[in-house]
Amino acid sequence: MKIIALMTCSLLLIILAGCSAPAGIPERTFTDDAGTTVNIPDRVERVVSLAPSETELCCAAGGCDLLVGRTDYCTNPPGIEQVETVGGPRTFAVEKVIGLAPDLVLATTVSDPVRIQELRSAGLTVVVFRLENIDDIYRNIESLGILLSVPDSAAELVENLTARQREIEQRSPGNERVKVLYVLWDEPLYVAGANTFQNDLITRAGGINIMEDTEGYVTISDEAVVNRAPEVIIVSREHTAGRTRIADRLLSRQSLADVPAVKEHRICEMEADLVNRPGPRVITALEMFSRCINA
Repeated sequence: MKIIALMTCSLLLIILAGCSAPAGIPERTFTDDAGTTVNIPDRVERVVSLAPSETELCCAAGGCDLLVGRTDYCTNPPGIEQVETVGGPRTFAVEKVIGLAPDLVLATTVSDPVRIQELRSAGLTVVVFRLENIDDIYRNIESLGILLSVPDSAAELVENLTARQREIEQRSPGNERVKVLYVLWDEPLYVAGANTFQNDLITRAGGINIMEDTEGYVTISDEAVVNRAPEVIIVSREHTAGRTRIADRLLSRQSLADVPAVKEHRICEMEADLVNRPGPRVITALEMFSRCINA
């Protein structure tokens, strides 16, 4: 009888172990933008961000108090300098990240994939986000709301940003679109093509990117700019001390003298950290693009 009872008890345990979670209760798994499915801890209390955009998004979504690590380039929001740094987005110190014992590591497709794999091999949970347009940013915020257990604040943030976006887009004229070039650097000319954050901003602000037939960020010649004749040029503000501004260098470049944007002095200079980081300040960047393009 004892044997029969023991077998019955064992069988019951096996059946219970094989039972799935009740219907309607989501599992704590997440498939990131690199196609990797990871298990998320039930409670995330320590987060390391490997990208300035993720640091800003994490804080804006309501998870700033969870950050225990950031990159050297994570300079926003104010006060973030108190969080320990782990190096650059592509050169972060794997051992330092591991030493911070994070429950979750936030990365982007710009992050070094080899180092990301080293973190995962060490047992850390890493999620990778793609940030190429405004919709990617909204999806990122909503995902952080779930991952960090702050869905309400994340949803409120997305709602506020989308409302501001609609207002700006409605103000954009519906007539012929202005031809725009976005310049990250000018020696040589390094510009934004399709599937970039800046291309999305140009389009939503009522312009057309003259480099939309190229993929990502590309280097082009002065001749190409002359042939494509942008009516507006938007440039990333120069950070290097002791140098003239990019806008001034373009205006003084004789090879570009016949370009409409140069002839009409329609060159807009914008803060690099604002317009090159796909984060929660995206709508402020969109507003600036709109004012420049539709002036």
